[in-house]
Amino acid sequence: RAYDFFYYLNLAKYFQPIDGMVSVAHMNYWLAKFLSHKNIIFIGQDLAYSKDQSSHAKDFIHEKLHEGHFQKDENLFTSIAYGGKGEVESSYFWKLFRELFENWISHDNNFINIYNCTEGGARIKGTIEKPFLWACENLLSKNLNKPFPKLNPLNINKQNELMLKAYNKIYKSIYHCKDFNKKLLQEYNEIKELYLTLENLQIEESKELLNFIIQKIDTIKYQIDDAKNMQDLYEILGPLLVQFELNLARIYVLNPKTPEDSFNKSLIWIKEHLEWIEMIYGHIQA
Repeated sequence: RAYDFFYYLNLAKYFQPIDGMVSVAHMNYWLAKFLSHKNIIFIGQDLAYSKDQSSHAKDFIHEKLHEGHFQKDENLFTSIAYGGKGEVESSYFWKLFRELFENWISHDNNFINIYNCTEGGARIKGTIEKPFLWACENLLSKNLNKPFPKLNPLNINKQNELMLKAYNKIYKSIYHCKDFNKKLLQEYNEIKELYLTLENLQIEESKELLNFIIQKIDTIKYQIDDAKNMQDLYEILGPLLVQFELNLARIYVLNPKTPEDSFNKSLIWIKEHLEWIEMIYGHIQA
């Protein structure tokens, strides 16, 4: 997969990563396209609830995990039915999956025949709707004798070279994690001590200290935003960093009316960052 750590290990020069795959079906579509297939057949891509409100086939072992989902999604994510007659009930994620397929297909169907042989569920725009039997009889009845070019694996010396280089990068990353966490903990303790000092100061007295604390926090954020030095950590920190910025936006938009409001907003801002630093430390430590 095209994760940050993959690029940190400098493997993209030798291996093609798979990126943007939200499901196995999307991964298979990408692989079929990458391998230059001229026909792609979809089966089992209902992406909708059945008429009896089921989310999957009756022998689906995780059916209980989807109890109540139809009632939650009803009338929110309706889609055109397979065949174009009527509508079917879908869900947020099925709609997302379908729209991603439709976006890809809009670019690909000029040079690939894309058949939807599911025979039910939601219509996937851009596909050619055919029964699966038709696809078997017309597309799969002959041995195409279409061998792929022989792949030459890396020789043992090259494999060992890449393995040693990867080991070296991993070793450096382990050291980087320990060193960064050590510095992060030191900064955290200093900021927390200063933060506790604010409780004993008047608002006017606290302004200079507040600015100093926020500057220290900004310095930490600049270090974490430095992609060159943090690439090995972004894979584990990425979701946390995004969620934090979303949480921070709720504080940022607060509009203080008085000096007390402004002071309290700054306190919340600092407290939120202290908790954020704690979580970063815990993620790296784990």
